Amino acid sequence: MARERRCGHCGGPLRPFARPDAVYCCAACRVAAARRRRHDREASAIISELRMTGTTDAARRCPVCGRRFVPGHPRRRDAIYDRPACRTAAWRARRRELATRAVTGSRNGSPDAML
Repeated sequence: MARERRCGHCGGPLRPFARPDAVYCCAACRVAAARRRRHDREASAIISELRMTGTTDAARRCPVCGRRFVPGHPRRRDAIYDRPACRTAAWRARRRELATRAVTGSRNGSPDAML
């Protein structure tokens, strides 16, 4: 009796009619596994780079919440905010500031600045 083959990503059974060299049960598992491999590759590259430099200068502080984070994975290397909620909060604050300027008619938000 043949041993039941399992998906390389989710662990579910492969279809009985799957190719002999099939590794994943479906296209979604194949794509998810590829993304996971890429994620692991990028994370290990960033960690090894930080270890080689021996500094923590790569860590940044989020201007909204103040938490320290290392940009580059899973974020962009030029990330300013540590998470999407902080980015949205900063955008809303900028939008409120612009609305205040439009109402008061000043450039820095203060009505006295126009005098």
